[in-house]
Amino acid sequence: MKKLYIIGLLSAMLCSSCSNFLDKEPSGSLPVESAVTTMTDLRNAVNGIAYIALNGRMSYDADFAIYADLRGEDFKAVSNNNHAGPMSRYQITRNDDLAYYGYYYYYKAIANINKVLTIIDEIPHTDGETAEFNDYKGQLYAWRAMLHFDLARLYANIPTAAADVNATNSGIVLSTEVYDPSYIASRATLKETYDQILADFATALPLLGKEENNGYINYWAALALRARVNMYNGDNAAALADAQTVITDSPYKLYTMDEYTKVWIQEFTSESILELKVTTTNNAQRNSVGYYCDSDCYGECAFVEDAPLYTYLTANPKDVRSKLINDQTDGVNPGYYPAKYPGREGNIYVNNPKIIRLSDVYLMAAEAALKTGGDAASYINTLRKNRIEGYTDVASVTLEDILFERRVELFAENSMAFDYWRNKMSVKNPNVGEVNYDDYRVILPIPQDEINLAPDVLVQNPGY
Repeated sequence: MKKLYIIGLLSAMLCSSCSNFLDKEPSGSLPVESAVTTMTDLRNAVNGIAYIALNGRMSYDADFAIYADLRGEDFKAVSNNNHAGPMSRYQITRNDDLAYYGYYYYYKAIANINKVLTIIDEIPHTDGETAEFNDYKGQLYAWRAMLHFDLARLYANIPTAAADVNATNSGIVLSTEVYDPSYIASRATLKETYDQILADFATALPLLGKEENNGYINYWAALALRARVNMYNGDNAAALADAQTVITDSPYKLYTMDEYTKVWIQEFTSESILELKVTTTNNAQRNSVGYYCDSDCYGECAFVEDAPLYTYLTANPKDVRSKLINDQTDGVNPGYYPAKYPGREGNIYVNNPKIIRLSDVYLMAAEAALKTGGDAASYINTLRKNRIEGYTDVASVTLEDILFERRVELFAENSMAFDYWRNKMSVKNPNVGEVNYDDYRVILPIPQDEINLAPDVLVQNPGY
């Protein structure tokens, strides 16, 4: 790397004319500020963020989609291909590709966002285009918030589990403007990091449209994501308020039992509040999540058969989620694999990542309600009635109940280890044993290439 990626300048790649349908696909057009002069350019620039945030190592349709699952108790890498496997084995070092690419792609996308935001208010648009213009602007701020949040989940402790959110260098490098190439970035505190994330969501929400907008961030997606951020930040009242609003007012509906086994091969289903579009030409190829979750491919995300999740699923056939176990014991890398990434169009690479689903919002509401003295059981009961044949309501639930329900509902969706660590609990990894929330390995090292650029300013995470 020749410079910190938060400084990365955009390549001038102009989009040739295309149909309206193609314009809705993630675009490779990432125009520099001088090229973003029309609403069409702005649309292409917004599309280009998704283009960067997909396709590469540790991106949303690749390793990152199963990061928290492989760090926890329920999944393991069967093969020794060592693509996603080092996440499961806690073998990631400061010189590792996974640490490098997680940093690279997300900061690259943020740099592109900042370029566009510097000139966005100069883009001419008619009164009739104001709502569309505001929506694009809101999406850019929401993307920046989400990308900073996921960088923080990878490279910094979770606020609810941190020793001191105000400690120097406890957060991440914040990228909120276009920087001179000579600029050297330092890390913010954890509080400053989350304050910035929440500020960007606050800016985004009034600008975003509330209609369903497949493949894009709308108002409801931003609100659901903010609920998630509030959970990690320990503001359970705010998390509950956001989650309740999404549940009550948004157009999204829980999957029924009849729908549940079918939605994984479909696009933009009733629960998908934010789902990113992956195509046969726009995917992470052999680092796609589907390639990890298949015995005959990399075989690096299979169920741990003696772990509580697999034990529950196999013992409870009336729970529709038990049908999402793919028996590949006769495959190249024998095991039982999650059936949530079967591919589309005959291509195992093509799986839209469901960044946040309505089920997750119900589970966040349950957890936040429990922690604020509310009726947590009602959210769990509603979800289970849509999952378990003949289910009978329970009167109360514990935090352990809610966290296990998250494992059952959201397995292989990048949730498990994060959920336990943010509640100051440990996970029992099949390779290394118990990993407590304050273990240095629960966060990744800053890539050594970045440290080398500013060794006196950019501070490495402890233990690396």
